Amino acid sequence: MSAQNLIIDLLRILPKRIVRFLAGTPKQIDGNILDPNIQIISNLSSKGIKKKLVSPKDYRDAAKLLDNLALPNISGVNIRDEEITGPAGKMQIRVYTKESHQNKNAAILFFHQGGLVIMDNKTDDYFCSLLSDKCSATVISLNYRLCPENNFPAAIEDGFALWSYVQDNVNSLNIDSKSVALAGDSAGGMISATMARVLKERGGVQPAALCLVYPWVTTSLENQPSLDSCSDVFPMTFETMEFFKNTVFPNDKNADHPWANPLHQSDLKNLPPTVIATAGFDPVRDQGNQFAEALKKEGVKVIDYCFDNLPHSFLIFGRISRAAQKANNTIADNLAKILSKND
Repeated sequence: MSAQNLIIDLLRILPKRIVRFLAGTPKQIDGNILDPNIQIISNLSSKGIKKKLVSPKDYRDAAKLLDNLALPNISGVNIRDEEITGPAGKMQIRVYTKESHQNKNAAILFFHQGGLVIMDNKTDDYFCSLLSDKCSATVISLNYRLCPENNFPAAIEDGFALWSYVQDNVNSLNIDSKSVALAGDSAGGMISATMARVLKERGGVQPAALCLVYPWVTTSLENQPSLDSCSDVFPMTFETMEFFKNTVFPNDKNADHPWANPLHQSDLKNLPPTVIATAGFDPVRDQGNQFAEALKKEGVKVIDYCFDNLPHSFLIFGRISRAAQKANNTIADNLAKILSKND
Protein backbone atom coordinates (compact mmCIF):
# COMPACT_ATOMS: atom_id res chain seq x y z
CA MET A 1 0.00 0.00 0.00
CA SER A 2 1.36 3.42 -0.99
CA ALA A 3 1.75 6.22 1.52
CA GLN A 4 -1.03 8.12 -0.23
CA ASN A 5 -3.49 5.23 0.02
CA LEU A 6 -2.59 4.78 3.68
CA ILE A 7 -3.41 8.43 4.36
CA ILE A 8 -6.71 8.05 2.48
CA ASP A 9 -7.71 5.14 4.71
CA LEU A 10 -6.65 6.94 7.89
CA LEU A 11 -8.21 10.33 7.19
CA ARG A 12 -11.71 9.41 8.35
CA ILE A 13 -10.55 7.84 11.63
CA LEU A 14 -7.70 10.07 12.76
CA PRO A 15 -8.47 12.53 15.59
CA LYS A 16 -9.36 15.98 14.30
CA ARG A 17 -6.32 17.60 15.90
CA ILE A 18 -3.99 15.26 13.98
CA VAL A 19 -5.83 15.88 10.72
CA ARG A 20 -5.52 19.63 11.23
CA PHE A 21 -1.79 19.23 11.92
CA LEU A 22 -1.29 17.17 8.74
CA ALA A 23 -3.26 19.70 6.70
CA GLY A 24 -1.08 22.63 7.71
CA THR A 25 -2.18 26.25 7.78
CA PRO A 26 -5.94 26.32 7.11
CA LYS A 27 -6.81 27.39 3.57
CA GLN A 28 -9.27 30.30 3.60
CA ILE A 29 -11.12 31.85 0.67
CA ASP A 30 -13.99 34.35 0.81
CA GLY A 31 -14.36 33.76 4.54
CA ASN A 32 -14.65 29.99 4.10
CA ILE A 33 -12.23 27.46 5.64
CA LEU A 34 -11.47 24.33 3.62
CA ASP A 35 -12.21 20.97 5.22
CA PRO A 36 -8.76 19.82 6.48
CA ASN A 37 -9.26 16.30 5.09
CA ILE A 38 -9.76 17.77 1.63
CA GLN A 39 -6.76 20.05 2.15
CA ILE A 40 -4.52 17.04 2.78
CA ILE A 41 -5.64 15.38 -0.45
CA SER A 42 -5.19 18.67 -2.28
CA ASN A 43 -1.61 18.83 -1.03
CA LEU A 44 -0.97 15.24 -2.12
CA SER A 45 -2.55 15.84 -5.50
CA SER A 46 -0.30 18.79 -6.25
CA LYS A 47 2.70 16.53 -5.63
CA GLY A 48 1.25 13.53 -7.47
CA ILE A 49 0.68 15.11 -10.86
CA LYS A 50 4.15 15.46 -12.36
CA LYS A 51 3.37 16.94 -15.77
CA LYS A 52 1.27 19.77 -17.12
CA LEU A 53 -2.11 18.62 -18.41
CA VAL A 54 -2.61 19.69 -22.01
CA SER A 55 -4.85 17.13 -23.73
CA PRO A 56 -8.16 15.33 -23.06
CA LYS A 57 -6.17 12.15 -22.43
CA ASP A 58 -4.02 13.94 -19.83
CA TYR A 59 -7.11 15.15 -17.99
CA ARG A 60 -8.85 11.79 -18.27
CA ASP A 61 -5.82 10.00 -16.85
CA ALA A 62 -5.54 12.52 -14.01
CA ALA A 63 -9.24 12.11 -13.19
CA LYS A 64 -8.68 8.40 -12.59
CA LEU A 65 -6.54 9.36 -9.59
CA LEU A 66 -9.75 10.49 -7.89
CA ASP A 67 -11.43 7.08 -8.15
CA ASN A 68 -10.17 5.93 -4.74
CA LEU A 69 -11.63 8.90 -2.89
CA ALA A 70 -15.26 7.77 -3.00
CA LEU A 71 -17.07 5.53 -0.57
CA PRO A 72 -18.11 2.01 -1.59
CA ASN A 73 -21.62 1.69 -2.98
CA ILE A 74 -24.57 1.36 -0.62
CA SER A 75 -25.26 -2.26 0.23
CA GLY A 76 -28.69 -3.53 -0.74
CA VAL A 77 -28.76 -1.58 -3.99
CA ASN A 78 -28.62 -3.77 -7.07
CA ILE A 79 -26.41 -2.47 -9.90
CA ARG A 80 -26.41 -3.62 -13.51
CA ASP A 81 -24.90 -2.30 -16.73
CA GLU A 82 -26.96 -2.20 -19.91
CA GLU A 83 -27.03 -0.68 -23.37
CA ILE A 84 -29.77 1.35 -25.03
CA THR A 85 -30.02 2.96 -28.45
CA GLY A 86 -29.09 6.64 -28.73
CA PRO A 87 -28.78 9.20 -31.51
CA ALA A 88 -25.36 7.86 -32.58
CA GLY A 89 -25.70 4.18 -31.73
CA LYS A 90 -25.47 2.24 -28.50
CA MET A 91 -25.25 4.10 -25.18
CA GLN A 92 -24.11 2.55 -21.93
CA ILE A 93 -26.23 3.01 -18.83
CA ARG A 94 -25.74 1.88 -15.25
CA VAL A 95 -28.98 1.06 -13.43
CA TYR A 96 -29.33 1.16 -9.64
CA THR A 97 -32.40 -0.42 -8.08
CA LYS A 98 -33.59 -0.98 -4.54
CA GLU A 99 -36.22 -3.53 -3.67
CA SER A 100 -39.49 -1.70 -3.23
CA HIS A 101 -43.04 -2.66 -2.29
CA GLN A 102 -44.49 0.09 -4.48
CA ASN A 103 -46.34 -0.77 -7.66
CA LYS A 104 -44.24 1.75 -9.60
CA ASN A 105 -40.93 3.27 -8.56
CA ALA A 106 -39.71 6.81 -8.93
CA ALA A 107 -36.72 7.19 -11.24
CA ILE A 108 -33.73 9.52 -11.33
CA LEU A 109 -31.82 10.08 -14.56
CA PHE A 110 -28.27 11.01 -13.60
CA PHE A 111 -25.65 12.83 -15.69
CA HIS A 112 -22.06 12.79 -14.47
CA GLN A 113 -19.51 15.56 -13.99
CA GLY A 114 -16.41 16.14 -16.10
CA GLY A 115 -16.83 19.31 -18.16
CA LEU A 116 -18.38 17.27 -21.03
CA VAL A 117 -14.81 16.05 -21.68
CA ILE A 118 -13.79 13.55 -19.00
CA MET A 119 -15.21 10.92 -16.61
CA ASP A 120 -18.10 8.52 -17.23
CA ASN A 121 -21.32 7.06 -15.88
CA LYS A 122 -19.46 5.25 -13.08
CA THR A 123 -17.77 8.38 -11.71
CA ASP A 124 -20.56 9.16 -9.24
CA ASP A 125 -21.19 5.50 -8.44
CA TYR A 126 -21.54 5.95 -4.68
CA PHE A 127 -23.88 8.94 -4.94
CA CYS A 128 -26.11 7.15 -7.46
CA SER A 129 -26.39 4.15 -5.13
CA LEU A 130 -27.16 6.56 -2.28
CA LEU A 131 -29.92 8.21 -4.34
CA SER A 132 -31.44 4.83 -5.10
CA ASP A 133 -31.37 3.92 -1.42
CA LYS A 134 -32.60 7.22 0.02
CA CYS A 135 -35.23 7.87 -2.66
CA SER A 136 -36.34 4.25 -3.12
CA ALA A 137 -35.84 4.97 -6.80
CA THR A 138 -34.45 3.44 -9.94
CA VAL A 139 -31.39 5.52 -10.81
CA ILE A 140 -30.06 5.44 -14.37
CA SER A 141 -26.62 6.94 -14.97
CA LEU A 142 -25.81 7.68 -18.62
CA ASN A 143 -22.45 7.36 -20.36
CA TYR A 144 -23.13 10.27 -22.71
CA ARG A 145 -20.89 11.25 -25.63
CA LEU A 146 -17.90 13.43 -24.76
CA CYS A 147 -16.07 16.24 -26.53
CA PRO A 148 -13.90 16.71 -28.56
CA GLU A 149 -14.71 13.36 -30.18
CA ASN A 150 -18.30 14.59 -30.45
CA ASN A 151 -19.57 18.12 -30.96
CA PHE A 152 -21.74 20.00 -28.49
CA PRO A 153 -24.63 19.40 -27.80
CA ALA A 154 -24.18 15.64 -28.31
CA ALA A 155 -24.29 14.97 -24.55
CA ILE A 156 -27.63 16.74 -24.15
CA GLU A 157 -29.09 14.97 -27.18
CA ASP A 158 -28.10 11.70 -25.50
CA GLY A 159 -29.88 12.90 -22.37
CA PHE A 160 -33.11 13.40 -24.30
CA ALA A 161 -32.71 9.92 -25.78
CA LEU A 162 -32.48 8.49 -22.25
CA TRP A 163 -35.60 10.43 -21.23
CA SER A 164 -37.49 9.01 -24.23
CA TYR A 165 -36.25 5.50 -23.51
CA VAL A 166 -37.50 5.65 -19.94
CA GLN A 167 -40.86 7.14 -20.87
CA ASP A 168 -41.35 4.53 -23.60
CA ASN A 169 -40.48 1.65 -21.27
CA VAL A 170 -42.06 2.63 -17.95
CA ASN A 171 -43.92 -0.66 -17.66
CA SER A 172 -40.94 -2.95 -18.22
CA LEU A 173 -38.79 -0.71 -15.99
CA ASN A 174 -41.51 -0.58 -13.30
CA ILE A 175 -41.27 3.22 -13.25
CA ASP A 176 -43.95 5.85 -12.63
CA SER A 177 -43.71 8.08 -15.71
CA LYS A 178 -44.70 11.15 -13.66
CA SER A 179 -42.07 10.57 -10.98
CA VAL A 180 -38.90 10.85 -13.04
CA ALA A 181 -36.30 13.33 -11.78
CA LEU A 182 -33.26 14.77 -13.56
CA ALA A 183 -29.99 15.03 -11.62
CA GLY A 184 -26.36 15.77 -12.32
CA ASP A 185 -23.22 17.40 -11.04
CA SER A 186 -21.10 20.06 -12.78
CA ALA A 187 -21.58 19.55 -16.54
CA GLY A 188 -24.30 17.06 -15.64
CA GLY A 189 -26.08 19.96 -13.99
CA MET A 190 -26.03 21.81 -17.31
CA ILE A 191 -27.53 18.77 -19.03
CA SER A 192 -30.26 18.37 -16.39
CA ALA A 193 -31.22 22.06 -16.24
CA THR A 194 -31.38 22.36 -20.02
CA MET A 195 -33.42 19.19 -20.40
CA ALA A 196 -35.98 20.41 -17.86
CA ARG A 197 -36.38 23.73 -19.67
CA VAL A 198 -36.70 22.17 -23.14
CA LEU A 199 -39.07 19.44 -21.96
CA LYS A 200 -41.29 22.17 -20.54
CA GLU A 201 -41.39 23.81 -23.98
CA ARG A 202 -42.18 20.52 -25.70
CA GLY A 203 -45.03 19.65 -23.34
CA GLY A 204 -46.05 16.16 -22.30
CA VAL A 205 -44.84 14.41 -19.17
CA GLN A 206 -42.56 16.67 -17.13
CA PRO A 207 -39.68 15.90 -14.74
CA ALA A 208 -40.83 15.55 -11.15
CA ALA A 209 -37.72 17.23 -9.75
CA LEU A 210 -34.29 18.64 -10.52
CA CYS A 211 -31.12 18.03 -8.53
CA LEU A 212 -28.12 20.15 -9.53
CA VAL A 213 -24.82 19.79 -7.70
CA TYR A 214 -22.12 22.48 -8.22
CA PRO A 215 -23.71 23.00 -11.66
CA TRP A 216 -22.02 24.52 -14.70
CA VAL A 217 -24.90 26.62 -16.02
CA THR A 218 -23.22 29.27 -18.16
CA THR A 219 -20.16 29.71 -20.33
CA SER A 220 -20.07 33.39 -19.42
CA LEU A 221 -17.27 34.64 -17.17
CA GLU A 222 -19.08 37.82 -16.11
CA ASN A 223 -20.30 38.72 -12.62
CA GLN A 224 -18.69 35.73 -10.90
CA PRO A 225 -16.07 36.74 -8.31
CA SER A 226 -15.54 33.07 -7.39
CA LEU A 227 -13.84 32.54 -10.75
CA ASP A 228 -11.00 34.68 -9.41
CA SER A 229 -11.01 33.85 -5.71
CA CYS A 230 -11.19 30.09 -6.37
CA SER A 231 -9.05 30.08 -9.49
CA ASP A 232 -6.38 27.81 -8.02
CA VAL A 233 -8.21 25.26 -5.90
CA PHE A 234 -8.36 21.47 -5.95
CA PRO A 235 -9.71 19.70 -7.96
CA MET A 236 -11.02 22.22 -10.54
CA THR A 237 -8.92 25.29 -11.20
CA PHE A 238 -9.81 28.10 -13.55
CA GLU A 239 -7.20 26.66 -15.93
CA THR A 240 -9.14 23.39 -15.98
CA MET A 241 -12.36 25.29 -16.60
CA GLU A 242 -10.77 27.07 -19.53
CA PHE A 243 -9.56 23.77 -20.94
CA PHE A 244 -13.06 22.31 -20.78
CA LYS A 245 -14.61 25.38 -22.37
CA ASN A 246 -12.06 25.51 -25.20
CA THR A 247 -12.46 21.78 -25.83
CA VAL A 248 -16.26 21.84 -25.85
CA PHE A 249 -16.60 25.20 -27.60
CA PRO A 250 -13.53 25.56 -29.86
CA ASN A 251 -13.13 29.15 -31.04
CA ASP A 252 -16.28 29.86 -28.99
CA LYS A 253 -18.42 27.85 -31.41
CA ASN A 254 -21.80 27.29 -29.68
CA ALA A 255 -20.53 28.98 -26.51
CA ASP A 256 -23.63 31.19 -26.53
CA HIS A 257 -25.97 28.29 -27.32
CA PRO A 258 -29.03 28.48 -25.02
CA TRP A 259 -28.50 24.83 -24.05
CA ALA A 260 -25.07 25.77 -22.65
CA ASN A 261 -26.43 28.72 -20.70
CA PRO A 262 -29.55 27.83 -18.72
CA LEU A 263 -28.65 30.58 -16.23
CA HIS A 264 -29.33 33.28 -18.81
CA GLN A 265 -32.59 31.99 -20.27
CA SER A 266 -35.77 33.96 -19.65
CA ASP A 267 -38.18 31.01 -19.55
CA LEU A 268 -37.42 29.50 -16.17
CA LYS A 269 -40.97 29.60 -14.85
CA ASN A 270 -42.81 26.38 -14.04
CA LEU A 271 -39.69 24.26 -13.77
CA PRO A 272 -39.94 21.38 -11.29
CA PRO A 273 -38.97 21.65 -7.61
CA THR A 274 -35.19 21.89 -7.52
CA VAL A 275 -32.36 21.01 -5.16
CA ILE A 276 -29.20 23.04 -5.84
CA ALA A 277 -25.94 22.47 -3.99
CA THR A 278 -22.80 24.54 -4.47
CA ALA A 279 -19.35 24.47 -2.87
CA GLY A 280 -17.40 27.24 -1.15
CA PHE A 281 -14.10 26.31 -2.81
CA ASP A 282 -15.31 26.20 -6.40
CA PRO A 283 -14.85 28.60 -9.34
CA VAL A 284 -18.46 27.96 -10.47
CA ARG A 285 -19.90 28.58 -7.00
CA ASP A 286 -21.36 31.96 -7.92
CA GLN A 287 -23.12 30.83 -11.09
CA GLY A 288 -24.75 27.95 -9.22
CA ASN A 289 -25.95 30.30 -6.49
CA GLN A 290 -27.17 32.77 -9.11
CA PHE A 291 -29.16 30.04 -10.82
CA ALA A 292 -30.84 29.18 -7.52
CA GLU A 293 -31.85 32.83 -7.11
CA ALA A 294 -33.04 33.07 -10.72
CA LEU A 295 -35.31 30.07 -10.23
CA LYS A 296 -36.69 31.46 -6.98
CA LYS A 297 -37.54 34.77 -8.67
CA GLU A 298 -39.58 32.85 -11.23
CA GLY A 299 -41.54 31.08 -8.50
CA VAL A 300 -39.79 27.73 -8.69
CA LYS A 301 -39.57 25.84 -5.40
CA VAL A 302 -35.86 25.66 -4.59
CA ILE A 303 -33.93 24.01 -1.78
CA ASP A 304 -30.39 25.34 -1.97
CA TYR A 305 -27.22 24.79 0.00
CA CYS A 306 -23.69 26.13 -0.26
CA PHE A 307 -21.34 23.70 1.45
CA ASP A 308 -18.80 26.34 2.39
CA ASN A 309 -15.95 24.02 3.42
CA LEU A 310 -16.00 21.77 0.35
CA PRO A 311 -14.63 21.98 -3.20
CA HIS A 312 -15.98 21.08 -6.62
CA SER A 313 -16.55 17.31 -7.12
CA PHE A 314 -17.27 16.67 -3.44
CA LEU A 315 -19.77 13.95 -4.34
CA ILE A 316 -16.82 11.59 -4.87
CA PHE A 317 -14.84 12.54 -1.75
CA GLY A 318 -16.86 10.71 0.89
CA ARG A 319 -14.12 8.20 1.66
CA ILE A 320 -11.77 10.91 2.87
CA SER A 321 -14.14 13.53 4.25
CA ARG A 322 -17.05 13.16 6.64
CA ALA A 323 -18.16 16.63 5.59
CA ALA A 324 -18.42 15.43 1.99
CA GLN A 325 -20.33 12.33 3.08
CA LYS A 326 -22.73 14.51 5.08
CA ALA A 327 -23.28 16.75 2.05
CA ASN A 328 -24.07 13.68 -0.07
CA ASN A 329 -26.70 12.61 2.44
CA THR A 330 -28.21 16.09 2.76
CA ILE A 331 -28.70 16.36 -0.99
CA ALA A 332 -30.16 12.86 -1.32
CA ASP A 333 -32.51 13.39 1.63
CA ASN A 334 -33.92 16.57 0.12
CA LEU A 335 -34.48 15.00 -3.28
CA ALA A 336 -36.21 12.09 -1.52
CA LYS A 337 -38.58 14.55 0.19
CA ILE A 338 -39.56 16.08 -3.15
CA LEU A 339 -40.14 12.72 -4.80
CA SER A 340 -42.13 11.38 -1.84
CA LYS A 341 -44.58 14.26 -2.22
CA ASN A 342 -45.13 13.12 -5.80
CA ASP A 343 -46.36 9.66 -4.75
